[in-house]
This record gives sequence, structure tokens and C-alpha cells, in this order.
Amino acid sequence: MTPLIKEMVKMVLDADLDPTQMQWFDMSESLKEWVEFSQRKYLLHPAPYKNMMLCGRLKQQGTFMLSVLTEQKTAIVTGWILRPTGYDQLGSFLISEHNGEPKTGEVDGPINPQNQSTMCAILAMFYASLDMRVQAYVPTPHKANVSRAKRGLKPLYEWHTIVIEPSQVKQKPQGGTHASPRRHQARGHWRTYQSGKRGWVRECFRGDANKGAVFKDYQIKENA
Repeated sequence: MTPLIKEMVKMVLDADLDPTQMQWFDMSESLKEWVEFSQRKYLLHPAPYKNMMLCGRLKQQGTFMLSVLTEQKTAIVTGWILRPTGYDQLGSFLISEHNGEPKTGEVDGPINPQNQSTMCAILAMFYASLDMRVQAYVPTPHKANVSRAKRGLKPLYEWHTIVIEPSQVKQKPQGGTHASPRRHQARGHWRTYQSGKRGWVRECFRGDANKGAVFKDYQIKENA
């Protein structure tokens, strides 16, 4: 778990929500100028998970967190900016497809156009980053599991931080493969077939829940 995600998880727990029901992405090392990413191209990108939390730090606005709830080609986006004394809600809006183009709409009421533009830009950057290859899995030990290991017991669950970074950086995977016997959620991703065509593989659950569970967060690094 990255330090920033750990900070955001505390805020979610304070709101009586279960952070393990969301997939977490730390975008701190991948934020670039908005102009580099085509919102028209990426806002309708398939979602790797139905329930996602994106977080990062912007130079002027500060630390942000975006909740992205998706269903087929529709997404509800809600954003927050953290302050020293609390947080400010940026608002919520809907993104859907209309004649092959992304279309935004209201959820609970009007939203500040600048806030919506910022959140759309972050979401476009996020989807653009997903085309990079997953290079490394970094296990995060949990105190309860360390204690269980000393007693010869299997871990209740594991939490991995998965690093997404430029493909030219080579690292050996350290765990979290498809062969993992524990219950884990595999993200949606593009697959290239022998014919050269690309197809979207939806998220799914794998493994045996009776053997424990594996939770994951993602750290997205800047593409050179």
C-alpha cells in the first residue's frame, strides 16, 4: 500500500466504508499536463474495475481523491480535495456515451465547470496510463499475518502494490500471479490475439476464498 493510499484509506474508514471493496490507484508519479491526453479518446475507455478510487497530488489544488463507479459505458465520478482541516467536495457528474462521444450530465445537481474539467482530465490520464504494462508486484505485509506466520498459520489475506510503469523498465514479478490460490480480483485489460485484433477482457474473481484473500492497489508511474 502506497503512503498516499494509506492516508486515503483512513478517510474512507472514517466514513464507515470498506476500502477492500474498492480498487485503489495512486497517480502521484504519473500526472502530466492535461493537453497530452485526448479526453475524447480516453473518457470512454473500458474500466478495469467497477468501483475505483484514484488519488494523487496536484501542484496547485493539492491532494485529490476521485471515486469512479462504472456500469457498462456509464460512470459516476465524485471528487474531493484534501485540506489541512478536512476536505472539500468537488462534486459529482455522470459520463456516458452518446453517438460515440463522451457526454457529461448531472447527478445530484450542477457542478462547477472547472472542477468537472479537472476531474475529466485526471480520468483521461488514468485510462491512458492503463495501456502501459504491469511490471512489478510489491507485497505489503500485515501485522496480523506476520503473527500468524510465526505460529505456523496461513495468512488471512495479503495486500499487494502493483506498479504500472514504462515497458522498457524490466523487473521480475514477485507474486500475485494468475496461479495464486487465494481469492483475488483480476482487473479488466486489453488482450491482443494472434490475428492482431484487440479485445477487452472484463474484471473477474479468481482463487479459493477459503485459502484467504489478496487485495491490491496500483501505483502508476510516469511514462518517459
